[in-house]
Amino acid sequence: MNALIRKDLYTQKASTLLLTALWFIIFTNFFTDGQPVRHVLLLIFVAYFIAISTSNKAFEKESVLINSLPVTRKQFVLAKYASGFIWFGLSAAAVLFYIFLFDTFAPFPTRMMTIPEVLISLGCFYVIISLFYPLQFKAGHVLATSLTIALPLLSMMSFRIILNIMENPRMVAEQQFFLHTADLITTNQWTIALSVLLVSALLTWLSILLSIRIVRKTDFDHG
Repeated sequence: MNALIRKDLYTQKASTLLLTALWFIIFTNFFTDGQPVRHVLLLIFVAYFIAISTSNKAFEKESVLINSLPVTRKQFVLAKYASGFIWFGLSAAAVLFYIFLFDTFAPFPTRMMTIPEVLISLGCFYVIISLFYPLQFKAGHVLATSLTIALPLLSMMSFRIILNIMENPRMVAEQQFFLHTADLITTNQWTIALSVLLVSALLTWLSILLSIRIVRKTDFDHG
């Protein structure tokens, strides 16, 4: 399984990393006022984009690798999920460096991400790829990407809607609700982080079982 993880790492195309950097630049335009929740969304999106970029080959093509290496189909699936930690770690390093530069030079007030915020990002990232991999193994990369990319994009849109509500002087009740919710999240970060990780671990476990079942039923005999 370690060979499969290294394969994903070493075969990552330079063009993918450059494209990720381009998307990073584009999307950081959305993250320009230093709010921690935006950094959480940024980390989730960057990690997700790198992870799905390593899976852009058709699963049938990767069957050649399965047949040529002394690995089982179960190990192949587990390696895909385990590689997520590598992509998240690389993304976290890039985003934290960005926040450090932002905190040092930008005119907006901000702070570094807390450990619970990083853990929340990790949990949310695994929720998304837990949806992505079974879809990819069953229906292909394009459909899996199209369906799962909606989650981070919807999160960004929802956050923008909340900001618009907070700027609307006529929506006092809604503003109080969101302020109260933000206060609860801020004061209970560890509880929320552990809850997100617990839910994420459960979904990831179920996703792994489903992916193994799908892969085991896939016919690799291409005649």
